[in-house]
Amino acid sequence: MITRRIGAIALAAVCAAVPLTALSASAAQAGTAAFLGPVKCAPISNNELCARGITGSPGGYDVAYHKNEGSKITARFRLMCINGFQKDDNGPFSISAGQVKSFVFAVGNQGSCRVRMQDITNGGYYYSPYVVP
Repeated sequence: MITRRIGAIALAAVCAAVPLTALSASAAQAGTAAFLGPVKCAPISNNELCARGITGSPGGYDVAYHKNEGSKITARFRLMCINGFQKDDNGPFSISAGQVKSFVFAVGNQGSCRVRMQDITNGGYYYSPYVVP
């Protein structure tokens, strides 16, 4: 497991690649600040599946898949929490080498959770480390 910290500016740059209206709109409307926890990553060959908790309102969990090499795939994210809570992303996405795709689960604090990435193209499942907001 790899642990690293990325500042809010870097997160914004990474997250700009996909729609994150659920977190952005809610946080802006609520007028509260979100605080980002440490990024925890799991290697998938020479790629990485990373997650972090987000405190504040609405709070939740941020996941990013860094595809450094390999063929284009179609994948999905699912948030899976120790308390039994589960939530899928907004649908399958395609990702190619050199891209990063991310998603924010704006579900509040569900305790310790991890993200499962389903590789629909090749039939595999990969898991991020557990994180908390």
